[in-house]
Amino acid sequence: MGELAKAVARLEEQFEDVRELRKIVERFDMEIAARMDEIETIGGAILDLHGDLDNQIAEYDYMAVEQSAASLRGLVNPAEVLPAIDTVFLLTALRDDESIPDLALPLSALENSDAGEHPRLTQDDLDREFKADLARADQRWEEIWGDHAWKDPDERDSQRAEHRAEAEREAIKDRARRAAAHIEELVDYIGDTLWPDLVEAVEAGDRERAVRALAAACAAARETEPAYKLYEVNLSAQYESSPMSLGAMGEYLRDFETWLRAPKAE
Repeated sequence: MGELAKAVARLEEQFEDVRELRKIVERFDMEIAARMDEIETIGGAILDLHGDLDNQIAEYDYMAVEQSAASLRGLVNPAEVLPAIDTVFLLTALRDDESIPDLALPLSALENSDAGEHPRLTQDDLDREFKADLARADQRWEEIWGDHAWKDPDERDSQRAEHRAEAEREAIKDRARRAAAHIEELVDYIGDTLWPDLVEAVEAGDRERAVRALAAACAAARETEPAYKLYEVNLSAQYESSPMSLGAMGEYLRDFETWLRAPKAE
């Protein structure tokens, strides 16, 4: 074989090697993009939950609210999310011929973490607002009727009692609404604040920051479980105070309760 033929053969071999390398890089890029799409899709699904919760809360569909809260916890499950994050970091390092990142953080560190400054709410918080609502209602009554010349003291007491009863029903409804809003606030905090930070950290190659964001998201998602219980308790109080204030759900529950209490035929 002549020298020219040998040179051509070497060039063909080099070209074939380059082509194979390009194929490998393309496969890396495709896999990295797929994992990033998976992570970003979770963020979109979290934001979609807010719209679902809006409707479920408006319809007093407490069972659907509970399911949405459970869905959120499933979406940010570190056993599913962390491997996708680490795949991006590992493949990026291999593609770019960089040092392999430390992927030693155990899942238990996320599962048991109470990281983050997620919104918090307790029954004591709600009860304080409840009492403040009643105090403001009493003050309004005094401002309107306090100086009124009542001919009959019983009429004054009756009207004040009626006003107080209505104010209490409204305060009970507001308390349940605040408990429901807390669940939405947790969802928004994860979807609007934590997940964008997580995505940005992965894109920037900052694993420590990404893991912190995931840990905070997991902690906030776990908070939806006691948040739902808080909502359930206060919605039950609203039903007991004013069943029909729950709309179609209140009517359904009242009919079901009537059916349960009805004497059964032998």
